[in-house]
Amino acid sequence: MAAVFAGFVVGYALALVAGPLAAVLIVRSNHRTGVAQRIAPPGTSMIALSLVLHFAAILLLTALGLVLGMALHGLEARRPEGGLGSPNLLYTLLVTAITAVLVIPALALPAVRTYALAAAIVLLAAFGWLMPWVARLG
Repeated sequence: MAAVFAGFVVGYALALVAGPLAAVLIVRSNHRTGVAQRIAPPGTSMIALSLVLHFAAILLLTALGLVLGMALHGLEARRPEGGLGSPNLLYTLLVTAITAVLVIPALALPAVRTYALAAAIVLLAAFGWLMPWVARLG
């Protein structure tokens, strides 16, 4: 069950960074696109927006980490060979496929294309590469 706990830890670590960063990026992009006014009422403080985004990130990313941890635990018993710098190549390919399914629709929108690519790289690095190593430690 070390893989499930590693998924929780990696998901929580990502949430600690993603919530406040998302709030700052939304407020900064508000001058160009007006996205913050569509998400929150005018006059909403960045701290309140950051708190809501942080809570959502904690719920989503830790849940994703737990599910991916269960997948890693199941795949470790069947095929633990390494590859691509990861101790479990099949799991890393699974995370790559899931990330592609989540990110490819966002690439159609030019306004979020760079953010989607950055998020894909972070998700692949954290869940696809770092999480199997953390699971091996624990």
